Amino acid sequence: MTNNSLIKDVLAIVDGDDASLPAVDQAVAFAALHDACLTIIVASENVSLAAAAEPYGYALALSVAEELGAQHLAAVRTRVKDSPVDVDVHGLLDDPAVLPRAARGESRSADIVLIPGAERWRDDALRRHISETVLFTGTPILIMPADWTPRAFTHLALGWNASLESFRATRTLLTLAEPGASTDILVVDQIENYQAGQAVPGSYIARHLARHGLRVEVHAIPSCKRGAAYTMQRFVAQHGADALVVGGYGRSRALEFILGGVTRELIGYQQVPVVLVH
Repeated sequence: MTNNSLIKDVLAIVDGDDASLPAVDQAVAFAALHDACLTIIVASENVSLAAAAEPYGYALALSVAEELGAQHLAAVRTRVKDSPVDVDVHGLLDDPAVLPRAARGESRSADIVLIPGAERWRDDALRRHISETVLFTGTPILIMPADWTPRAFTHLALGWNASLESFRATRTLLTLAEPGASTDILVVDQIENYQAGQAVPGSYIARHLARHGLRVEVHAIPSCKRGAAYTMQRFVAQHGADALVVGGYGRSRALEFILGGVTRELIGYQQVPVVLVH
């Protein structure tokens, strides 16, 4: 990793369960690559409100939640005690409906937010909710698959559809990419509407990235009815790229929830590291 990285303030959000501790190691390694400071939020669910109708039940549930949260916090602090970078670890204990908003507040001042993938979180619905809420701060999020080993980004793939979110993803890619990095621009299911005399989809953004010294190729690929999220991740895995960078929620979150969408699929399942930008 070069010393001119613009990533200097990294935030990771985990739940502190045993399964999440390898994700803590990934976050430390990523921060060390960039010589960045790392903040880790240990998000713990306070389910005591569910027992609020009965005072004793509420007190007991709150006590259990606080004890479990303290255990998770201690486990993460133990995990990072020999970290090569500065690490600040603190906990958030709140109602599951409130936790994502609380995490969102801290995300605004980070350069990038790291969130474990589906296999590293006890409550996957909460992981998804936190991911979606943090994404809408405008801070890029990196969703880390379980088998990922952080390394310098010398080969990246950019999902491209000419949306505003795609342009924002391009700027994030320039922040993450090593000088001279290989960049694959993935244009999925857009070439069928191409007409002679028009610019080939992705050609202008390819020229822009090349002017920044990146080695760029444009790939027009069909989804074959497997969906754009699957198709892009398969391409990244097959071509050995370090991560997939995509603009998230080009349409409203409510519409994506109803119709399904690339962003929700990428948050739900990762074959490769996925960077989402809104």
